[in-house]
Amino acid sequence: MIVQDVQQADTPDSFLSALAEGLTVREGVDTDLADILKRHILKAAPAQNAVIEAKDAILQLAGRRAALPVPDGTNG
Repeated sequence: MIVQDVQQADTPDSFLSALAEGLTVREGVDTDLADILKRHILKAAPAQNAVIEAKDAILQLAGRRAALPVPDGTNG
């Protein structure tokens, strides 16, 4: 289904939009990472610093995921 939507896209922008949307709904795909790609990279005319912005967003995501959870109300 996703491949068909992407293949039917008639412009680079619609192709990339369909690809990005397909990634966000596909089973087994990291939706947070797919969202970062959608926002920064998968565009017909990405910003000049799109790779840097995507890298920063990925590092922030990794930092949030690596942060140790704070124990609830425990003292020492």
